[in-house]
Amino acid sequence: MSWSREEALTDPAIREPLKFLSEFRFSLRDIPVEITIRLYQPVHSGRIVIRRSHDIAVDGIIAGKAYNYDEESSEGEALQAAVCDLVSVYNAARAKELKPDRSWLKANADFQ
Repeated sequence: MSWSREEALTDPAIREPLKFLSEFRFSLRDIPVEITIRLYQPVHSGRIVIRRSHDIAVDGIIAGKAYNYDEESSEGEALQAAVCDLVSVYNAARAKELKPDRSWLKANADFQ
């Protein structure tokens, strides 16, 4: 019998299998920390899951609206949402003339 990838991951012992789609690496201007964004797709779904190495938090800056994507979103739309969440806080801090600092980036402990 020939097995598909999806069929190979149907055993009840397996939870939430993901298929790796793509990885992107970059840093924010004047902060020498590499940020990694990975996109995955659940094996039995069409949605996209974002995993990001860092979040951003700047004292005195409130994160703006969260950039959303839905189950029908493309990889590009999901990536744009992940990037905009970081860049919107960064740009708001720069607009208040705050000097970029690596302390703005908080490593995600569960990022592997």
